[in-house]
Amino acid sequence: MTKKILVPVDGSGYASKAIDFAANICRMEDVILHLIHVVRQLHIPEQIREYVRAEKIEEPPEVFLREKIGEKLLSWAEEEARKRGVKRIETSVGSGDPAEEIIKYANYYDMDMIVLGSRGMSSGRSRVGSVAIQVVLGTDRTCVVVKSGLLEGKKILIVDDEPDVLETLEELLTMCDIATASNFDDAKEMLTTKPFDIAVLDIMGVDGYGLLKIAKERGVLPVMLTAHAMTLEDTAKSYKEGAASYVPKEKMEDITTYLNDVLEAREKGHSPWWRWFQRFGNFYERKFGSNWKDKYDAILK
Repeated sequence: MTKKILVPVDGSGYASKAIDFAANICRMEDVILHLIHVVRQLHIPEQIREYVRAEKIEEPPEVFLREKIGEKLLSWAEEEARKRGVKRIETSVGSGDPAEEIIKYANYYDMDMIVLGSRGMSSGRSRVGSVAIQVVLGTDRTCVVVKSGLLEGKKILIVDDEPDVLETLEELLTMCDIATASNFDDAKEMLTTKPFDIAVLDIMGVDGYGLLKIAKERGVLPVMLTAHAMTLEDTAKSYKEGAASYVPKEKMEDITTYLNDVLEAREKGHSPWWRWFQRFGNFYERKFGSNWKDKYDAILK
């Protein structure tokens, strides 16, 4: 009889389906749902290090970012599970090789079943999907692999002149087919010769606005990601010039949420900015003051 089910959570859309599957069993039987997020070794962008120093946070930046990412993902996953009627839930954040940590957790807590997302096993990228494959082959537990999610297998170009940012975003978007560029010329070449669903574009250092124009011409959803151009003027300019969203680098640990918003908006026929104020209203108020919306509206006119 199934008593304990483990669902690894990595922020991709498939996780919702995995939780659905597990929740159906948990509702029928007295089952404990275990949710785990495993963070690989991260390279910490300088913006995050500056934030940790400015806020006088005692934890090292590596620990802070790992815990922040893990806590946010697990909080979301737990909420989704409870919405589906699951009452007994355990959560855990780990670090290291994801497949090894998932198998180790399943053995230590004697899991009866592991429910995994495919993470794009058919996409052709050996790294994407390798976690699911390694877990299935490396454990004697019953495994169920589900495949779903708006971001699953999407082709995304990430352009930034900071290697740490590129590596961090690749880590956060393992469910996607990722290509990266660190300068305008390489990004332009890729946008004009390869198909992409989304382009995540830095503004400073790579001529993000020039790339935004090319992305729009190619039918690619452009999402601006910035630190140095974090102004109301650049936010308004991005909106006017057709960006699908405008994301501060300080918030990039939630990039899967913002890209899902953009894809969901397109699917439902909404403006891609339909959830932007909900996502970033409080952040902008802290940064620009309580009347930031009035200033922003004035710039848009």
